[in-house]
Amino acid sequence: MKQSWIALFPLSILITFISTAAEQKVNKSCECGIAGKNRRIVGGTTVQPHEYPWLVSLMLGPKLHCGGAIITDLHVLTAGHCITFGVNFRDLTVYVGMHDRLENSFITLRVASGIKHPSFTSNAVRDINDIAVLTLNKKLKFTDKVRPICLPTEAMDFKNVGLTVAGWGKTRQGALTSSRYLLETKVQIVDSDKCRKSSIYRDNLVPDTMMCAYSLGKDACQGDSGGPLFATHRMTHNKKWYQVGIVSWGIDCAMPDYPECGRPSDTVVSMRIVGGRRTAPHSYPWTVAILKHNRMHCGGAIITNKHVLSAGHCFKWDNYKIMEVLVGLDNLDKLKDVAHRNISKVVIHEGFTSTAVRDENDIALATLDEPVEFSTTILPICLPKPGEDFSSKVGTIVGWGRIGVEKSSSKVLMKALLRILTDEECMQSQLKEHLKPTMMCAFSKGKDGCQGDSGGPFIVFENDFRYVLAGVVSWGIGCADPRYPGVYTKVSHYIDWIKKHSKDGLTCDS
Repeated sequence: MKQSWIALFPLSILITFISTAAEQKVNKSCECGIAGKNRRIVGGTTVQPHEYPWLVSLMLGPKLHCGGAIITDLHVLTAGHCITFGVNFRDLTVYVGMHDRLENSFITLRVASGIKHPSFTSNAVRDINDIAVLTLNKKLKFTDKVRPICLPTEAMDFKNVGLTVAGWGKTRQGALTSSRYLLETKVQIVDSDKCRKSSIYRDNLVPDTMMCAYSLGKDACQGDSGGPLFATHRMTHNKKWYQVGIVSWGIDCAMPDYPECGRPSDTVVSMRIVGGRRTAPHSYPWTVAILKHNRMHCGGAIITNKHVLSAGHCFKWDNYKIMEVLVGLDNLDKLKDVAHRNISKVVIHEGFTSTAVRDENDIALATLDEPVEFSTTILPICLPKPGEDFSSKVGTIVGWGRIGVEKSSSKVLMKALLRILTDEECMQSQLKEHLKPTMMCAFSKGKDGCQGDSGGPFIVFENDFRYVLAGVVSWGIGCADPRYPGVYTKVSHYIDWIKKHSKDGLTCDS
């Protein structure tokens, strides 16, 4: 899920693309873009229930993934990146007519098909042609609570118009949860020349298909991706709402230095897990970096206030006494509020063995020399149930590892979404000779963990709104090579062993 800026397709291309994908027909019994009967709370940011009846949320299991807008009784407009990076349109559930996420009065539908723009492309920072049309599995019945938004014409100019962006996304940078209620904020289009003063945006902004929108202290944030940027227009006497743009990408949420100033460092553009994305700072507060001689060595995950779970191979041939663990870390160049710990003890699984290709029982527990205090930036990861199977689920890998086979480590924490393969699928790969039942494979085209991500957490978001540690980054051949999926140690196979060697530590439940 992305952040802050708004992507705009040229209106003529946008309309052509939607018409082709949706085979749009006109229903003369309803009007698009007519707001609900309720109006906005004066001076507030909470939207009155069903004021914007075209807004939908796209859910990935119980988790808010993206936003979208109803454009016909069968189609939703969203961002292309919402059905990329390991997420298939079939994985999504569409919540229609929703205001309060805890109420059950809204409609839930599945997605029958999803079409990205054929020229969609992406790098670590930005997406080009970031647009997609989703076809619902059932037709909608339009009411005061469910209604389409209008599409603009080429003659409409929105440069000096107040624009609205709304969604259930995170309410601040680094927040762990999304908003319960539908929220809105007002922004304005920023001139492309002003937007491109920052080298981040100068190198990644495509003025023909993107635009910047901003207001100090106001922004879209994680979870609002794919949602509409919309406004009324004088051509229809400000009575109808038109979709002007789609929330696409940006750096941080409502930061005053964007787009005017040239921060953050330009290195953000190229730093990533292979095929991955920069995480929102401290959004994975259990992830630690293990350094050796002040250089990235391995990753790990906090499981108690004094224990870090990592890979056995991270310690088997190296002296842990010369290692340092950075806890509460996001950026390796910004260590002011980061906890530094040494390692007092390491237990490598007694069944650990290694060949030139693979490591077996590749798991280890490192005991910190001094406990850490849990906070918003330092929290333990949940352990899975013994024997829990994560086959066919989408997991998230995070780390500061190399961004390519022969490239340097990332300075900022990166993430990538990968599909966990079934054991049968894993055995069909070219790694089958080296696989054991205690290992699992994961892969998405163009994405992988790489050197330096070893030992780092591979996590899955569960139905109880918690992340659990499904795997530990273990081994692989190359990086993001489709012939060789990444291999991870199955944490659920080692729960008794983990608890035995970490029983003197405290977790959040203790």
